[in-house]
Amino acid sequence: MKTQDILSESTPNGRQKQAITTVVSQALGNETLQDLGWSWNNIAATCIPGSDFDQVHRSASVYLYNLTRHPDFLTIRTSKSIPPHAVFLVDEGGRLYYSWPNSSTLNDATTAWFSPMDITSHVLAIATINEELKRLANMAKLTGGWVTSGDKMVVSQWLRFHDLPLPTDEESTKALIDLLNFAVMPDLPDTGNYWELLDAPEDSPFELTKSKRAIIRNITAQLTGNEMPLAEYFGASLVLENAGSDKQPQSLEYRLQRLISDARLQDETGQNYIDALGWFTDESGPKASKQFVDQLLIAAMLLDLDPEIDTANTTLAGFNLYSSAQVQRRPCDVRNDLEAHLIQRFKLDELIAPLVAELALAGMAPEYLVRELPPSLEVGTPGWVILCQAVGLAESIVPGCSRRMTYEHLLGFSPISGLTPQLNDLHAMAGIDPVVTWALMNGLVQRDADGNLSFETINKGIKAYNEHVEALSTALNAINKPIPRRKALALKELTSAVPACDPHERLVKHRGSGGGGGRKVSVLDLYMSDQLHTQDWGRTRGHDIYQEFPRLKQLYPVADLYETAVHNHYSDLISGLSTTIRYVFSQLEESNKRFIEHGRLAIYRVEAYKQRIDGGPIPEATRERTGRYGVIICAEYQGTLVRCFELFPLRSECRSTPELREKVGQYLFTYGQDGTRGDFVKDNGLVDAPLDLDAYFNNAAPRSDTTSTVFVRKIGEFDSASHPTLSNKPMAYFNAERIKAISDLIAEQHPFLTESELADMGRDSTEQELASEKFDVIFNTLLNLIIPFKECIEGLSSGIPARQRDAIASCVMDAAAVAFVFASVPAQVGKAVGKSASLATKLLSASRIGTRTVVSLLNPLDGIPTLLNGGVKLIGRGAIKLAGHTAAAAHIVRAQLYRLTGAHSYNLLRALDHTGAAARIRISLDTVAHARALFKSDGLETAEHVLKHLQANDAKLPKNVPQTELQHLFEGSLTDLARQSDTAQSLKKVLDSDVVDSLIRQQAQKFSLDNLRQFKDHTTLPELFNVLLEAEYKNLTTMNQHQKTLLASDLGKAPYNGFLDDVSFNPDRLTDNADRAAAWILKASSSRNEVDNIRTLLLEFSGNGKSLTDPAVYKELHRRLVPEATDALRSPTAQARYPSNVSGAAMLEKHLAALDSAHEHFGKQMLGAFLGYHSFVDGNGRTARAIYAITELRANRFNALPLPVENALSGLG
Repeated sequence: MKTQDILSESTPNGRQKQAITTVVSQALGNETLQDLGWSWNNIAATCIPGSDFDQVHRSASVYLYNLTRHPDFLTIRTSKSIPPHAVFLVDEGGRLYYSWPNSSTLNDATTAWFSPMDITSHVLAIATINEELKRLANMAKLTGGWVTSGDKMVVSQWLRFHDLPLPTDEESTKALIDLLNFAVMPDLPDTGNYWELLDAPEDSPFELTKSKRAIIRNITAQLTGNEMPLAEYFGASLVLENAGSDKQPQSLEYRLQRLISDARLQDETGQNYIDALGWFTDESGPKASKQFVDQLLIAAMLLDLDPEIDTANTTLAGFNLYSSAQVQRRPCDVRNDLEAHLIQRFKLDELIAPLVAELALAGMAPEYLVRELPPSLEVGTPGWVILCQAVGLAESIVPGCSRRMTYEHLLGFSPISGLTPQLNDLHAMAGIDPVVTWALMNGLVQRDADGNLSFETINKGIKAYNEHVEALSTALNAINKPIPRRKALALKELTSAVPACDPHERLVKHRGSGGGGGRKVSVLDLYMSDQLHTQDWGRTRGHDIYQEFPRLKQLYPVADLYETAVHNHYSDLISGLSTTIRYVFSQLEESNKRFIEHGRLAIYRVEAYKQRIDGGPIPEATRERTGRYGVIICAEYQGTLVRCFELFPLRSECRSTPELREKVGQYLFTYGQDGTRGDFVKDNGLVDAPLDLDAYFNNAAPRSDTTSTVFVRKIGEFDSASHPTLSNKPMAYFNAERIKAISDLIAEQHPFLTESELADMGRDSTEQELASEKFDVIFNTLLNLIIPFKECIEGLSSGIPARQRDAIASCVMDAAAVAFVFASVPAQVGKAVGKSASLATKLLSASRIGTRTVVSLLNPLDGIPTLLNGGVKLIGRGAIKLAGHTAAAAHIVRAQLYRLTGAHSYNLLRALDHTGAAARIRISLDTVAHARALFKSDGLETAEHVLKHLQANDAKLPKNVPQTELQHLFEGSLTDLARQSDTAQSLKKVLDSDVVDSLIRQQAQKFSLDNLRQFKDHTTLPELFNVLLEAEYKNLTTMNQHQKTLLASDLGKAPYNGFLDDVSFNPDRLTDNADRAAAWILKASSSRNEVDNIRTLLLEFSGNGKSLTDPAVYKELHRRLVPEATDALRSPTAQARYPSNVSGAAMLEKHLAALDSAHEHFGKQMLGAFLGYHSFVDGNGRTARAIYAITELRANRFNALPLPVENALSGLG
């Protein structure tokens, strides 16, 4: 999908995810994985630099590499003949392994894999090795269970790092691939979730209570004078711009953002509302952000139209989005009606109404805003339930995201819910409301007289949906099920009854009539052809096979096994077809339904036309001349009205046109002398009828511009019925006895496949049968008739084992059309995750609600009333309370998906906007005081106590505490412990205290509660934190010493005095010094900036005379050289010799203050300092070389430096 592809290419996390997806996909088709027993500890993948995993694993990997360079280790390595290119691994138990970098290739796809060999016992003699391995084991616990050397990692460790399950078979591996492909959440605009303020929680200081809503409406009335809706008032300029003939076509998204921005400008940033509400009154406190003001103005526009608006409501200003009248309507039609309602009731401009509808639907019914909905998807159907559940899942993770997701993306995203406990909880939470709404819309349950829903009613609605879905799934499975195969049945019976017998052992005939001609026939073929029990066949030498395996004489006849299997399969197939026909009838327009339900009916099959002599009787049709994929239904309603229908069950299509009535219907009745219609005719010939023979004979899509001359023959008839109509109740119609009877008759009397044809298809003929003339006739007949199974028949009858195996996949009816009408599965998603029908079955099954789910989510222990108020959704704020564990699930999943896809991390400050006053007060306290207040425990005395308490099971933590508050407390505890460490005190001797505090705080934010809970001991994570600080101290002191030595050295002598020949960086032989310098920077940099931009900067800064040691100057230069750079933390690492960017920036500023710009080698000193301290996250090399070039240009020269000189100056070589 495009969304995933763009994200995958744009971020290190995305590229890492794509690399894992590729490896897993390739391994799935490679026998190596099966040979390894689905052991993902053995499959290797490339580690992408800069990914979250890489940033955690990199220092551990370098630490392991350095260990393997220890002189004593090198001696052992030589003695054990460990190859120079071996990969080393350490597991979380502290065991050391080495492996060859193995690989296997299939279809040009190479899978890399490890074969670890334990060498721990051989290295224990090395001094301090135990401590080193223990430290690496602790690191491995943080990096998914392993540390590896080199640029490869173990797939399992990446999966564990992201808390993803390890697949154990082919199906779960495919499910993982789906997760990786579809687990992408879109970025939202600044306005984010339009309903962030309207849906504020009850403990938020910004909750829009009834009184606050009244205040907002009062300010609105003052603004508009009650003369127009607020949205019209804010959108006046937008309407004016689009008036007249010169209006410009613009997207709805653009107009909506314009409406919001215009609203902010017209109302002086919403200050009127803020002042009236008494918000942000503290002069020294925080001020309302632009996003907050936008949310407030959106709320004001919607409250102006409906003061009771809420995410739990289904009605907006009198328009019910989920009334029974909306059943089987296209969502775009419902939305158009909503817009028309707004225009009519509030006199909204036609340009503004769609924008208001978008804002309202974003919170009330975001499923109406999903992009690229298929035209056939209808409200109130199982397909719509599946969509609503997928939307609910996505919205529970990132509110507001579904309106920026496509239908394809959402349906691909939904099935991944079973892969993690948190996703499963969220999917269950999102599943109930769409199901009960479906039952209400379809009239299967009703509210009581007061408009309330009892729990009994809820369970009744869920039960009705589950039963309906079970019927559809059963039908789809029956149509999509592989046909029985005689050989497979025989093999199963043979190996089960006589497991020691080789079914492929070949015997020769040595007695009986007919002779064997010396042919050798397998035991399996003899069993299939009913010859094994005769004992006429035997071995040419050795023990008698019947004495060795006496049960061979009493095996159950294959013919009987096969007959039973075929009959059962065929019965299921006919039942599935009948269910499909019932569903197609239930989806017809209401007027057409009445004709089927109440009319006098005749059902005709279509036969190919054949010349008859002198108008004689219509000849009996053979199967070859019968159109097996469709029927004609003629219906007479109320004795006067006639309609004709074409029904194509395998295409899930039933259509009626006036041409059918006029050119077909009139020829299907007998007529009296006065012209009145009589009985239906038994058969008739139709000339130039509006029928497409390809649709009837080849299951092709019926064309409307085609005519044919055919015979029709009646296969069934039904009298008219006068029972109360069910045409306005799709579910009751689907379950009606008459509709079932009609569907059963069509399925049984006109199947596309007969039972004998089914038996011939799966016969898996033996070599002897293949040679018979009789089989050749059967094969040709089947090949010409059963079009959907053409590849299956040709393959299975080929006698070529490889082709027979490949043919099995095509021996499944392509039920894509049925899948689409049942669950609206688009072909793109079907291709991505398997056959459409298989996915439809999974989606339908997953949409069912279990009894335990209802009990766990609608938790009566939380004080839920017996009845739920009428007019609201079930899952709505204030309607019910969710079990505590589901509240935290959204945060866990959100963090997991963000890490997985490379999206921006959750913003703590923004998330706290809606926390209650109590939480705000607690967060303002120091760590221990915060924990005591939150956990109500005076026994917590240190940061370590707090960390230990946080590591405890979620059940021990208070309910309804925002996850962001727990994260804040966790970061505070980790920060306090790190600040108290000896290493932090050592760092403060080198750096200012505020710099050390900033580094520790930013590094703590890189960890999560999940990281803490990965370990059994709460002290492990602080120990790993300290390892990072130790690496920082070492790198910093080493670099300080190097820079001090550099200042005392003669930089005009070796190793600092070499210059680079122009040939190596200036192939165009440029002569201007600025051009030469730009060419050198571009060649030396891994990032190809534009030549003009670099040249312009060099000329500007070389001529402006500004001090290059001034932080403001060199920071501006860096910003313009590397505009994409961020201010994120580059963590301390043992793999490099430079410090983190936080420490590096502080030390660089101190160091530069001591430099003399008039020094002969000032440029070299600057380059060495900028490269050595690495003060930026990215672009350090470009900035250092640019500053050196500027010093050279200021001296009217340019001498390029070679890499060895750069390394000597920086100390990084």
